[in-house]
Amino acid sequence: MNKLIVSICFYFPVVSSCLNLQGTVSKFVSPVYAQIIAYFNLLLIFLGIFLFRNQVKHLSRTNKLWFIFYMLYYGFGLLGIGVSGFSTSIIATLVPVVYFVGFYFFFSDRNQFRTYFKIITICFVISSFLTIILIKLNINVYTGEEHGWAMDRAGGITGDANAAAHTSIFAFIFLNQLFKPSKFIFKLLKIAMLLTIFYSLILTFSTTGLFVFTIVFTLMNYKLFTGIKLFIFASIIPLFYIGIFAIKSKIHELGLSVAQTDKVSNIINLLTLNFDEVDSSGRGNLIEKSLHYIFEKPFIGNGVDFSVSKLVHNTYVGIWVDAGIFTFLFFIFMLFCYMFRSFTLHPNIRFFTISILFVLFIFMISLQSVINQPYLIVLFVFAGYLIDHNRVDKGYSNIFQESED
Repeated sequence: MNKLIVSICFYFPVVSSCLNLQGTVSKFVSPVYAQIIAYFNLLLIFLGIFLFRNQVKHLSRTNKLWFIFYMLYYGFGLLGIGVSGFSTSIIATLVPVVYFVGFYFFFSDRNQFRTYFKIITICFVISSFLTIILIKLNINVYTGEEHGWAMDRAGGITGDANAAAHTSIFAFIFLNQLFKPSKFIFKLLKIAMLLTIFYSLILTFSTTGLFVFTIVFTLMNYKLFTGIKLFIFASIIPLFYIGIFAIKSKIHELGLSVAQTDKVSNIINLLTLNFDEVDSSGRGNLIEKSLHYIFEKPFIGNGVDFSVSKLVHNTYVGIWVDAGIFTFLFFIFMLFCYMFRSFTLHPNIRFFTISILFVLFIFMISLQSVINQPYLIVLFVFAGYLIDHNRVDKGYSNIFQESED
């Protein structure tokens, strides 16, 4: 009974976050109920930590780096608030920290780690399917409205195209890793599901999303880079670019809206490395404006959550703006440790882990919400345990194999 309660305490909040239950309730039901859900989720995490305290096993060394980051961020950030006089809700910024701490202990149990892997995969797949359904119904979750016209981009369960894009990519990565059927009929089912997920990604018309997916798809198919398979793969690349240029020449005949046409052109420019023509959707201007705040207080920053109030839309720059250069440099060092240590894994786990990290790292360039979203910060914890429980040089066993502990 206690095990069931602990599972509910951890899995309900992360599923709620991944499926944006709080945001949906806020837009379509009542903000009051949404707040109740938020407080209830935090209460569950705290209760889960208390009930699980005697079952903690081998903790992740890689994930411990986050504790140093949080101490630096809040240390300099609070100092920055004192100097600049900026006012914010500190408690609200601690929500992802609570999730991190909870799952840092929870994932020490390998069985719970594997259960989470299955649950989050299902959540990502559901989310990607809902992305298709919502745009077909012309429902915008961000505004809480059903539009009477066809929307240009799919925003998914959050109403944000980039967020929907990275969710679809995660769905593709996790489903491909989890679902490994041997029977032909189930292989066809897997292909159909992956194609559906890819379609949900296309509907977002996300420049970042399509670029990241191209890299991730290559990483996931690392086995192609040997022998005759490498030759075949290399032969496909020219065909890929021939297809791109063919689309570019016929782009105005595809029946797309002006906004969609611009996005397709942007994606083509990025994939063909024509960076001068890539439109950053105004994010470049936002970063330029944020440089003023960096130059003003480069060492201690301007305060916790300051960059969110200024709509910086870049996690890396946002950390520097909030908590100064030392916190920023440690954050870069921490991410480097994650990526470097992932190269010590067995190839099957290595490229799975690198794919997850690559998506997170790149989307932090265009989104500020990556380390602020509970379900995404839990992915960092997941990646840390992937690294520390699968390292070949330490002789650890595959964490996805059933254990007796």
